[in-house]
Amino acid sequence: MKRISIHIHPVLNIFLIMPILLLVSTCSDSSPLGPEGESDYPFIIDHSCSILPEIPLEWIDSVQSGSKLHYAHTSHGGQLTVGLVRIETADSTYSVSIGSRFLPDEDNALCIFDGQESETYITPELFWESEEGMNLTRDVLDNNTDINVCMWCWCCQMDSYGEIQVQAYLDSMTVLESEYPNVTFVYMTGNAQATDAEGYNRYLRNQQIRQYCQNNKKVLYDFADLDCWYNSSGQWEQHTYSYNGSNIPSEHPQFYGNESGHTTYESCEQKGRSVWWLLALIEGWAG
Repeated sequence: MKRISIHIHPVLNIFLIMPILLLVSTCSDSSPLGPEGESDYPFIIDHSCSILPEIPLEWIDSVQSGSKLHYAHTSHGGQLTVGLVRIETADSTYSVSIGSRFLPDEDNALCIFDGQESETYITPELFWESEEGMNLTRDVLDNNTDINVCMWCWCCQMDSYGEIQVQAYLDSMTVLESEYPNVTFVYMTGNAQATDAEGYNRYLRNQQIRQYCQNNKKVLYDFADLDCWYNSSGQWEQHTYSYNGSNIPSEHPQFYGNESGHTTYESCEQKGRSVWWLLALIEGWAG
């Protein structure tokens, strides 16, 4: 197996990603949500949505006053919450309040319901993959009607899940969307740590989710993309490895470590910054 790091000059980067931007809407586009809360086009949070000072502070205030997030996950998903806390520790402007199995009520803070009402470690069957899990998710939304954004994070299931299992995830999320039209459901890709055959399977299944979100105008938090890209002194670098003649994106070596959530604090913070982008755009920021 040969590992490859692709270094892209910032000016060249604009032209290389331009064809992608013509196909899918990312952070650089205007607000994705229409008057009824329905996305007018695909809305994708990726590595380019991780420069925090680009978000005007009035939109940080808007997120803190208007966004109530239900976030369910296992250990990998903890990267987002750890990142948010570390960002707040460095700058109290980005205040968050995270409740374990409850929704906090704190002024001037992003309030997050972490987990389900009875669990904090939320595997697929506890959120979308079983009727019991769907009901646990419904319980949170029914009993916390202020929640207006809901998302669930993969662990390593993408390394082995097939197309049918991933389609079941997409179908379950669509069912929840139909039942809770006032809640924005955020789809997610799985982490990009696996390599070789498992990494290739993960890549295909993440592509399945991306394509579905593009085709059906969904909101996507592209966890895998955030894993693969690192900003070194203003230059974005994507890490890939070679498999069967193809270059497959995988976690950047800068993020190899186990400081928290099976990665580095630096990776956690990149993902936390992207959460602020996600919620600011949902609130109506033009990006």
